[in-house]
Amino acid sequence: MRFLDPPLLQPVAFDSFGVKAMCTRVETPDLIITIDPGVSVQSEQFPLPQKTLEQLLHRYEEEVLTSCQRSQAIVISHYHLDHFTCQRQPDIYAGKIIFAKALDDLPVKQQETAKKFFKMIDGLPKEIIWADSRKFKFKKTEISFSDPIWHGKADAEPGKVLMTFISRGKKRVLVSSDIAGPVDEKTTNLICAFNPHEAVIDGYPSFLEPEPSNDLELIKSIINICRILYLPGLKTLILDHHLARDYRYPVLFKTVYQQAAKLKKGFGTAAELSDRKSAVLEGLQNYGTTRYHRWQPLEPSDLRNTLQTAIAKGEISLDWLNSFDRWVLKT
Repeated sequence: MRFLDPPLLQPVAFDSFGVKAMCTRVETPDLIITIDPGVSVQSEQFPLPQKTLEQLLHRYEEEVLTSCQRSQAIVISHYHLDHFTCQRQPDIYAGKIIFAKALDDLPVKQQETAKKFFKMIDGLPKEIIWADSRKFKFKKTEISFSDPIWHGKADAEPGKVLMTFISRGKKRVLVSSDIAGPVDEKTTNLICAFNPHEAVIDGYPSFLEPEPSNDLELIKSIINICRILYLPGLKTLILDHHLARDYRYPVLFKTVYQQAAKLKKGFGTAAELSDRKSAVLEGLQNYGTTRYHRWQPLEPSDLRNTLQTAIAKGEISLDWLNSFDRWVLKT
């Protein structure tokens, strides 16, 4: 794996492995912590047979269980079922410190799910800590959590999530959880201010978009990821989760891959950075297309033209074109 030596970050279960998940383990000499201990079966649009999808689900449920058993602490960034184990194996939380997203600003559905969950695990954890905007120290390891930030667009149904920042000495690791891009400037600023050495970010959900070249939020995410790639401390960036459900992602994010190569940064899905082919691409190779059957690479000129059109219509500010020239076309 192309990570720090010794590595702090260990991918556990990800969409590029064939399941809906973003489970990450971070190990320091002071603490082992599992972030987002959930896994769900991929949708029928994922180009693998249902039997294979179910086999992958069971395999990575066990991987998540093993990771939690090895950990002293567990982070629950929000209450979508691909980010925490709710009904199955509640004992994984026994004796653990749980850093959890507070319930007061959740959408109604997530709040109901969370209340049932905490009732189910009552008495099992060593401690439950509402982590929003807080910082903790375990010997030389520091863990901090962002303010609640939007899961994609502001005021959207998915609600808010917490990003996790872990540092020990000069080594810094970031796990974004579901920020869907990022598309939000505030979220991108937080990531850049932390200047991580290793980062795990969930890519933009392009699998929902039949015409990605016209999707301004996708283009914003490309600009923001390119900006993050220029961070001086960054060595490795995993871009996965939503992105790795779309077999078009290598050509939709072609510009980002090119920037990462130019900057000599470790970049790709969790599978790619583990020297494996992403599951969605294996499925495409072996079983063919499902939802989308024709697509073209997104070239820098395509992205810039879409931005210019949107600016002319008053949909976005000129700042986005300036950012595109600075971070995407930067030489």
